[in-house]
Amino acid sequence: MSSFSTYLRLGYEHILSLSALDHILFVIVLMAAYHTKHWLRIVIAVSLFTVGHSLSLILSSYNVVSLDKQLVEFLIPLTIVLTAVYNLTKSGQQAQGNVKYGMALIFGLIHGFGFSSYISMLMMGDGDLWSVMLPFNLGIELGQLVIVLATFVVMLIMLTFMRRKPRDWNFFVSGMAFGLSVVMCIENWPW
Repeated sequence: MSSFSTYLRLGYEHILSLSALDHILFVIVLMAAYHTKHWLRIVIAVSLFTVGHSLSLILSSYNVVSLDKQLVEFLIPLTIVLTAVYNLTKSGQQAQGNVKYGMALIFGLIHGFGFSSYISMLMMGDGDLWSVMLPFNLGIELGQLVIVLATFVVMLIMLTFMRRKPRDWNFFVSGMAFGLSVVMCIENWPW
């Protein structure tokens, strides 16, 4: 197996493991306030999240920006709390708002710093940054696509076939994400 496919597999498996529950939860709560008919807005929001965490992976890999690991482990679930709370506001429930795009990009930066220590560990002994980071990041994105598709299918079933209201779906998902991420914030309190 080539090193490209090895790092691709490692990124894919990493994002779909329970150790990445915070990342999975963020993607799901990011999608919660949208209806399935707003699939393009979902794609844009998730893509901006990807751009954000890809940028922070690059910045941290080149030692341009370095954040305290404990602080990052606290900030990641805090991004979920803030997104869940925003979803429950009047403006957060509107599919037309662009605030969610900005949140996805900025919060993606924070989530990327969470991956940076893992990718640094992978790169030990491998001098070529891009031969590790590119396939690893692609693997993360493939895994994230699985999360988006699975969430979209559940949304489709709940909203279309079970005829649940989008508001009810959003409240359920955002409430669940809020509760879980508050616990993660408390567990990762850095001070």
